[in-house]
Amino acid sequence: MTVTNNYAEYAKLTLRDFAKIDLAKRNALVNEIGNFAVKRVLDVGCGAGLQLLPFAEVKGADCFGIDIGEEVGEIGKMVFREQGIEEKGNFLRAIGEELPFANESFDVILCRVALPYMDNRKAIAEISRVLHQNGKFLLKIHAPKFYFWMIKERLKTLNPKQLAYPIICLAAGTLNVWTGKHPGGKFWQGKEVYQSGGYLRKLLQANNLKIVRELSDTSPETPSYLIEKL
Repeated sequence: MTVTNNYAEYAKLTLRDFAKIDLAKRNALVNEIGNFAVKRVLDVGCGAGLQLLPFAEVKGADCFGIDIGEEVGEIGKMVFREQGIEEKGNFLRAIGEELPFANESFDVILCRVALPYMDNRKAIAEISRVLHQNGKFLLKIHAPKFYFWMIKERLKTLNPKQLAYPIICLAAGTLNVWTGKHPGGKFWQGKEVYQSGGYLRKLLQANNLKIVRELSDTSPETPSYLIEKL
């Protein structure tokens, strides 16, 4: 089976599983913004791009997804095509710290558990730059409790390599909070950094962004927020 066929099959299975999700859950992010008009939406760290699909279906929005992965958009394009709205799905390879879009290009921006993998200061500044005034930013992050939970779970395996990862991520997050700089060097590549509440609010305030409220899928380990650009 070719890589393309592998992706085609995966896209079909992904869409099949997505179609089984309760409609309210499937459209949860769209419902969070209510009647807010959306012409263009961006998903930073989009993965397969499924988070964008309801914005095209419900709001008729033009959807853009960026991801660092080489095969970004392969599944997303197939999923949008299967739904008959291929023209609404646009995907390109890029990083959150350097968004290839003009200022104030989007009404809504999603970033769902992708920020931990980015230089937080640069990514938040870029997100603010390309977001319209009064635009909505739907953010989900990893709090420190997520990595303590991971340590607790991985202690059961007694695997040193598995246990080391969340400990390193906690160290990287602490360095990030203390210094305001994302840890650099090969050792830190691919490692996550956490976002504490105070640190996140400081970053948002510096970029003219403000938390409005927590979203319905929030938890102590993975807080989820509706944020607006002032």
